Amino acid sequence: MKKVILTTVLLGGICLAGNAQQVLFQDNSFNSYDVSINGVPDTTQDLNLELLVGSSSTSIATDVVTLLLNGATTTSSTALGTVQSAAGDITKFGGTINDNSLNGYNFGAAGTYYAEVEAWTGNFSTYSAALNSQQTGVFAGTSAVFTIAVGGQTSPPADISNITPFNITQVPTAVPEPGTLAMAGVGLASMLIFRRKK
Repeated sequence: MKKVILTTVLLGGICLAGNAQQVLFQDNSFNSYDVSINGVPDTTQDLNLELLVGSSSTSIATDVVTLLLNGATTTSSTALGTVQSAAGDITKFGGTINDNSLNGYNFGAAGTYYAEVEAWTGNFSTYSAALNSQQTGVFAGTSAVFTIAVGGQTSPPADISNITPFNITQVPTAVPEPGTLAMAGVGLASMLIFRRKK
């Protein structure tokens, strides 16, 4: 009898784990132009995107999934921190965010979570790497904090329909040190004097 009860409990636990609460990294609300570049709505450029969640608005640190342009092809992995291909991530549905893998990522419990999306251009594996690149033509930005309501065991995976449209801008570029500019000025002045003497 004890074996039967133990087996039932174990099978029940496995079933619950297999049917855990999930979230899709998709904006199914069809808000047009979720991401703008320098204030201009963009539906042609794919972006690197990362979805972060947390239990409060001040502790959004759990990496759910990263969509990288230079990432591998989409996989069926739903583990937190998974890297998926970013191909087509904002071109579908008029500029909205879309994880083409269609994976649901498991949060482990029903409830409301706080989330944020980081977006960037270029061949960088993380948002911070893009932000610190100091390269012209690299754009980065984050969404406002929004909530994701994750349902119970029988609910379909939640999407990120609460996300508000956000803008990404040029990252700060490297500025030459004053000494470098002074040296360039001295060199230019020397050239002008030399040419005048000729």
